[in-house]
Amino acid sequence: MKITKTEKRRVYLDNAATTCVSDTAFEAMKPFLRGSFGNPSALYAEAREARAAVERAREEIASLIGAAPHEVYFTSCGTESDNWAIKGSMRAQAKAKGRKGRFVTSTFEHPAVLNSAQALAGEGFDVAYANVTDGGMVDEASFAQALGNGADLASIMLANNEVGTIQPIARLGEIAHGAGARFHCDAVQAFAHIPVNVDDLGVDYLSVSGHKFHAPKGVGFLYVREGTPLEPFMDGGHQEGAMRGGTENVAGIVAMAAAAREACENMASDAAHIAALRDELECRILAEIANTRVNGAAPRVPGTLNVSFMGIDSASLVELLDERGVCAAGGSACSSHEGEPSHVLVAMGLPSERTQSALRFSLSNETTQDDIDYTVGALKACSEQLQPFALLDLSSF
Repeated sequence: MKITKTEKRRVYLDNAATTCVSDTAFEAMKPFLRGSFGNPSALYAEAREARAAVERAREEIASLIGAAPHEVYFTSCGTESDNWAIKGSMRAQAKAKGRKGRFVTSTFEHPAVLNSAQALAGEGFDVAYANVTDGGMVDEASFAQALGNGADLASIMLANNEVGTIQPIARLGEIAHGAGARFHCDAVQAFAHIPVNVDDLGVDYLSVSGHKFHAPKGVGFLYVREGTPLEPFMDGGHQEGAMRGGTENVAGIVAMAAAAREACENMASDAAHIAALRDELECRILAEIANTRVNGAAPRVPGTLNVSFMGIDSASLVELLDERGVCAAGGSACSSHEGEPSHVLVAMGLPSERTQSALRFSLSNETTQDDIDYTVGALKACSEQLQPFALLDLSSF
């Protein structure tokens, strides 16, 4: 996090919630906020400039995921993309088949997926859930059982938003397709951090959100494989192939494409830098603060670390860290105010002393060695303040 000398020290370790807008993305969007601000649906020169920029961005995004431009639809965020893929696919297939089919997902998906599943169940669709292991991986046998022989759509995230575990999407997609189901992947926490190619993954739908990789908030995209059933997201004009009415967020779309290109070009070097600092943070927490446990087994995305500070309430620890200038999260940003244990950790079958004391740290390419040193010191001080025995080794008791 960039700060001036007069500001209080701040260390931002919640990049899984959102990232700052990169200089590249900011510069790319500026012309479309003031100069080329025309409505892409109009016919005059300013509008044509905006339309051309949107289509260039579409081509850029498509090239980064191995898709055709007409398979990319711009949205407002990952939540919208998830909702559209899941509800749009299930409703379209129900109309075509004359029946309401089965939707399958896992128990530790993002709330956008789980709440979409609940909404479908309320409409009379059959919904089934695959279990996950205590290491944070979807259980393949449970997934196959949930699919049965008659599922219409399955949805599994590529990287979990709380523990960072990377799912074997290509393998799960084969299982889903073998059961006759279309396959959707929430790649919000993975795209631009690890390689994402829709053919390699074998997905029919893929959701992405720009603000997870240094684009502004309020823009994302949905990949839809050609020929795959999908109902329009909302009624309106002809935008996005008449599938999502509404004037396009031109500046946001352009910025997202620029941020995506930059992140993908620098992915290997950034991942090495971020993973090294993440691993150091993990090792030092485990070595210097007793009664700590890492949640989620390898493989994980480079920047995510989830740790339980046994005997310490996570919300209290987040507040104390904030007072010392460190930003961390007690769960996902979409559920951190609910006051309930993380549904992800509960789905993994972890005991309450781990689910109620877990913090997520998520690093970026701007995280430094000084940030790690400062964070470890702050964690030690805050842990000692909240639980006098937290720095003692209680394993023999």
